[in-house]
Amino acid sequence: MSSERYFDWQGWHCFYQAAGEPGAPPVVLIHGHATSHFTWRHQVAALQKDFQVFAPDLLGFGRSAKPRDVAYNVEVWTAQITDFIRSVIQRPVLLVGNSLGGLIAAHIADRHPALVSKLVLIASAGASSYWQSSLVNFPFLLMRTPVIGRTLFDTLVQQRFVEWNIRHRLYANPAAVTPEVIAHYRECFFAPDNREIVFEVTKQFYDFVMDDAMARRIAHPTLLLWGERDTFVPPIRGRQLVRVMPRARLEVLPQASHCPHEDQPEQVNALLQAFHREADPVASGGGNGVRQTQPD
Repeated sequence: MSSERYFDWQGWHCFYQAAGEPGAPPVVLIHGHATSHFTWRHQVAALQKDFQVFAPDLLGFGRSAKPRDVAYNVEVWTAQITDFIRSVIQRPVLLVGNSLGGLIAAHIADRHPALVSKLVLIASAGASSYWQSSLVNFPFLLMRTPVIGRTLFDTLVQQRFVEWNIRHRLYANPAAVTPEVIAHYRECFFAPDNREIVFEVTKQFYDFVMDDAMARRIAHPTLLLWGERDTFVPPIRGRQLVRVMPRARLEVLPQASHCPHEDQPEQVNALLQAFHREADPVASGGGNGVRQTQPD
């Protein structure tokens, strides 16, 4: 059983879903851009047997408040989730983040290491060398231009474009793209309040950077999960990170894309549970590890 709750943060109501027994090991699941706690439904259902599970909605997304006078950025969300862990959970957590949520989780682990027991980054945003040098950034840079930027966004980000990306890029498993998923993303992208925030955040994609110095400072046991078919943040970024993070292991799932926790939920849930039980994610022989996880 899960419950729907709110906590007040700096005068705003922020939603979170909670499940599992109080006192069980806590896990916090941070969603990515233009989605919500909904993306973790398979994890909440499965992990609550062994964990106390928390799936918050970032400010501006899902059922959390959507103030118009806020500069939505990684700093704001890092502060929100940091205060959420301190005030609601009050003990170190297994911290899991997907995409933008991964970058937020990494910032928390870097700045407030005592709040995190272990870290899981799933197709994390913040790819410095890849994104900074890639031509894929050009449209996002144009979106910063007054008038032109909003016109470009409204021209590109229409229902057909969003649904094509869901079916062909966000997910690799066609069975994962249910009518419920399509309806969720329609709401996230096209509800009036949501659309304004999606535009403001999309303009910042170029700034979502996690440099190697930051990655090296994260000393927590870390599991990097990537879908082999991810074209938003390709698995090459996971291979870059695993070389510099001192206690990281990379798992690559062949039949998954940018949301492996939805593409292959049973595999991801098993990996999360096993990672929680491990003394250290790195093989006893030393050095960081990379594994190709085969589907069941």
